[in-house]
Amino acid sequence: MLKTPLCDVFGIEVPIILAPMGTCTSAEFAAAVSNEGGLGGIGSLFRSTAAVKRDIDTIKRLTTRPFAINHIPQALDAEVFRYTLDARPPVISFALDDPGDMVRQAHDVGSRVMLQVTTVAQAVRAAERGIDVIIAQGCESGGYCGEVSTMALVPQVVDAVSPIPVVAAGGIFDGRGIAAALMLGAAGVNLGTRFIASIEAPAPNEWKEAITAAQSEDVIKVDVLNDISPIPGTKGFPTIPRSLPTAFLSEWSAKREEARRERDRLRGQIVSTTQAGRQHECILWAGQTAGGISEILPVSEIMRRLIVETEAALSSVAWGKQMRYAPTKLPHVSHRRASDVPTPFEFPEPDSLGG
Repeated sequence: MLKTPLCDVFGIEVPIILAPMGTCTSAEFAAAVSNEGGLGGIGSLFRSTAAVKRDIDTIKRLTTRPFAINHIPQALDAEVFRYTLDARPPVISFALDDPGDMVRQAHDVGSRVMLQVTTVAQAVRAAERGIDVIIAQGCESGGYCGEVSTMALVPQVVDAVSPIPVVAAGGIFDGRGIAAALMLGAAGVNLGTRFIASIEAPAPNEWKEAITAAQSEDVIKVDVLNDISPIPGTKGFPTIPRSLPTAFLSEWSAKREEARRERDRLRGQIVSTTQAGRQHECILWAGQTAGGISEILPVSEIMRRLIVETEAALSSVAWGKQMRYAPTKLPHVSHRRASDVPTPFEFPEPDSLGG
């Protein structure tokens, strides 16, 4: 079984986290991932107080395994945060801004704390805050993201905050991506787009099908969404939303000045269509991994495939099948046995993979 230090910190079986997406979230969705051994997450951004409270109450009836409740500091619903503290979830997570004293408050009720960052400097500040786990989110991600790629960001964050476990996010949709993240020093992964294209995801079929039909280059950053709704993208950690194109986004991306003037009406349109279950009419949140996703699957099958694929990829490295990339081509690298190289994960034996 795939096991990393992240599993020990959160008490989970496999180092796979469901990204807590405010426009695609529910207790049922989060519990589905938790019940498969990962860490399910419930989002709060752009949601009503009543809806988030309902999910906090409901998830405790659906799973006995760890889960996370996410908050966005610059868009904080104070009532929901108090309700979260009262519920004492195993994990309280934050994204898009420095959570400040909320870290202490979360620790005081016994919750672990996780923060998603987009730069090394943000990660260093998170470590100083006493964050338990740091997510390094690359710009390939869907939703609000920064400017640095996952491949470049993750190892730098790992070096900067060690021994705090780092989770990789952005550009990961299968076990090869998870294995690559572990090779970069990450202790786990945070996945959003792959899970939107699941049976359990509370998203319209039009959204899921748009992901499975997309190419990676179809997914674009959409500055006009920050014109329409400056928070959270222009406050806290600077980010720009990423989405598949829609008629709404195409129209208003060509009229950004007018979009700023009409922001209240346009934001109301986004909120109303989202609450009506038609969020795909305005925004199709997705990351560049959309190009690698071709099927809408049950969460259980997604998790099964991710684990099997990751173990197979790690096994191929551990047992020397990568030797065509001989280290003799890199004279500045010392020659060490594989057993001498510290790794953040346990390699499976070949027999466990049926090989």
